[in-house]
Amino acid sequence: MDVPWIAAQFPDLSGLAPLARGGQKIVFAAEHPVDGEVVLKLLPRETGERRLEREVLAGELIDCPRVPRIFATDTLNTPLGLCIWLREERVQGATLRQVLQSGPLGEAAILRLGSQLLEALAAAEQKRIVHRDIKPENVMVDPNGDYWLLDFGLSRHLDLESLTATQHAFGVGTCGYSAPEQMKNRKRAIDSRADLFALGVLLYEAATGANPFFDGARDQLDVLRRVEKTPLPRLRLPYDPEGELADLVATLTHKYPSQRPASVAEASAWLGEIVEARRALEPKGVI
Repeated sequence: MDVPWIAAQFPDLSGLAPLARGGQKIVFAAEHPVDGEVVLKLLPRETGERRLEREVLAGELIDCPRVPRIFATDTLNTPLGLCIWLREERVQGATLRQVLQSGPLGEAAILRLGSQLLEALAAAEQKRIVHRDIKPENVMVDPNGDYWLLDFGLSRHLDLESLTATQHAFGVGTCGYSAPEQMKNRKRAIDSRADLFALGVLLYEAATGANPFFDGARDQLDVLRRVEKTPLPRLRLPYDPEGELADLVATLTHKYPSQRPASVAEASAWLGEIVEARRALEPKGVI
């Protein structure tokens, strides 16, 4: 993409600069006179029109301070063909993947991460939307230490027709985080409990610095086999001597959806009890 040409098509944006590129999607950072700091996403229409439509719809439906707002969307004729674009609230900070390069999170950060992502997933659950791609790259940590859930581009809207072909042996998602039923494309089994599985894996990695599904795996098929067959090792943390957090993570990452919490709301209430118990034991303001 020719950045000056793109900037000329969006005269209301200033400081347009490339921010990221993933697959066919190109992302720019910019400043909007009303919406402030934003990101501009462009995607060639023929490569993923319906996926981007679902991402836009998710952003419009989910009302949560942990999910960036979508301000506008339309199409644009470019030298590369017709593109869909959307202008979204920009979250300053670093991805959780970048943060974890410095080591695992501590107790307070883990509890905040779990609580805030469950807040985002509860808002999605209320609209019958499954994110389906929870991983460190899709979580941002802002300068206040708050966590944001990004990129609903693979979201499954349970009240709309599925965009993944039923005959496909594998579903969409990220191997090593996505739930077994999601990666095996068992559509009828996919609901918000699939997001709970991925969140459990994310919390495990954030607390320990490692994802055991990847450690020593030969290839992605080996990772998939581990996700299907091998439980995560029990989480053992010095600040969790009674294993309350370990119990939650183990239940979130159960292979069978029926043995995970029945809903995001139930998981959120469980973690809320853990947080309140810790607050009662800690000096004010620590957690």
